[in-house]
Amino acid sequence: MHSANSLRKLLRDPLGFVWRYGLGLQAADSSQETLTLDDRAFGNLMHEVLELAVIALEAGDGAASSEAARRAALEGAVRAVADAWERGRAIPPAVVWRRVLGDVSVASWSALTHPDDAYEGQSSWVEVPFGGRGPKRAGGAVPWDPDLPVEIPGTGFRISGYIDRLDLSGDRASARVRDYKTGKPRGSDDVLAGGRELQRCIYGYAARVLLGGDVAIDASLHYPRERTCIALERPDAALADLARHLAAAGRSLGAGNALPGPDTEAGWNDLAFALPANAGEVYCPRKRASATAALGDAALVWEAP
Repeated sequence: MHSANSLRKLLRDPLGFVWRYGLGLQAADSSQETLTLDDRAFGNLMHEVLELAVIALEAGDGAASSEAARRAALEGAVRAVADAWERGRAIPPAVVWRRVLGDVSVASWSALTHPDDAYEGQSSWVEVPFGGRGPKRAGGAVPWDPDLPVEIPGTGFRISGYIDRLDLSGDRASARVRDYKTGKPRGSDDVLAGGRELQRCIYGYAARVLLGGDVAIDASLHYPRERTCIALERPDAALADLARHLAAAGRSLGAGNALPGPDTEAGWNDLAFALPANAGEVYCPRKRASATAALGDAALVWEAP
């Protein structure tokens, strides 16, 4: 069973894929003391706030909620999530924490008020499980059977995960799939982006499988800080390209090619401790050409738009 993250690692860091998912290597938890939140933690915080806010709105008028109702839902969500984090996690000093919560509120408000046209009879869900995952909250409503399998055609890879947000029309003929991002927006021409961007394709495909082949899917990356949505154009072609690259990566790994890839030498690689010292400057560049040649077709995804 795979997620978008594990498949990205397979495509862009076969060596790290084996270390993480084959040998169980992982970095030590350094979150016991923190002066700020990294991008991943900030994203998790924003996702939790949006989840509670949307749940509160769906209990009322949903997509037709007034501005006052949206603000009230957001303020309540921020208070609840902040309280949970303060009781159960390491958080930054008070002055930094207040600034972080303010930034999260601004980004979340942008997401809640993005000018999408509401579907007729629209219902919305957040953190929507699929592929065998269970709801994150006890008794949480879901628009499909989350235990149904979802397999990328022609690859043998089953996928599972949580869709950040799903808007569904009352007649279940149209669906909007959103993946929230807190980083720098990708280019509008990016599709797989060298194997770095898989969520739109995977989540849109999962929604189509579970809702039915006739549903019209609008899958996009949503950057609340920039109030920008980048839609996936030609999703069927994107899925076909992804399936081809995953099949090549699977064959290559099965042949024993657990070799470094572009993400191996990335500065944020949390498994860099298992590489030779200064690997990004010496070891990885020295191995790059040989690793690329040995991987063959499995390395073509690195050049995919």
